[in-house]
Amino acid sequence: MTLRMTASLLGGALWLAGCAQPYVEPPAGARTVPVEFIRPASGAAAALLVFDDARTCTGQRVAIATNQPARSVRVLTDVPTTMAVNFVRPAGNLTYFCSVAVSFVPLTGHRYQLRSTYSESERGCRAALIESSNGLSWRPVAARYRQWATQSACQPLTDADIAHMRDRTRSEDGSTTLSDLKDLLLPQ
Repeated sequence: MTLRMTASLLGGALWLAGCAQPYVEPPAGARTVPVEFIRPASGAAAALLVFDDARTCTGQRVAIATNQPARSVRVLTDVPTTMAVNFVRPAGNLTYFCSVAVSFVPLTGHRYQLRSTYSESERGCRAALIESSNGLSWRPVAARYRQWATQSACQPLTDADIAHMRDRTRSEDGSTTLSDLKDLLLPQ
């Protein structure tokens, strides 16, 4: 490994971790659910963060560092939660950074998978969050995704975003809610 690449990876690791403290899972007895982090197969290093404040993406905590194996992380249920996947990819003299945050309200008894990808051609990252109540059938989660590059931060959530995440009247494919259709219903 060249000195330039080593310096690039070190700088990226510092960017990924920033001044973040390690994530501490909720105590035993708390209502929690697992979120399994699935890293991409690409050469991009990816870390998983959990934020103290889901709305503003502040108080970042490193749940899984780039040098740790992917695994499940336990989070509290029934409260807004924001997790982010941070990527760093050295490419010659350059280093590409990309982050994507997903905010959702975990449900008791469900399991979650956070899948992440990094596109070499687009130099961009994506994430998808899916849930299962039985471990057999999986579906997209009512979530808000926010992506950013360089060292900026994600945009704060609005009250409408939080309400959307709490809406459990979604269609099977997640595209429609009863709230979306309420104006079409005639008063009784």
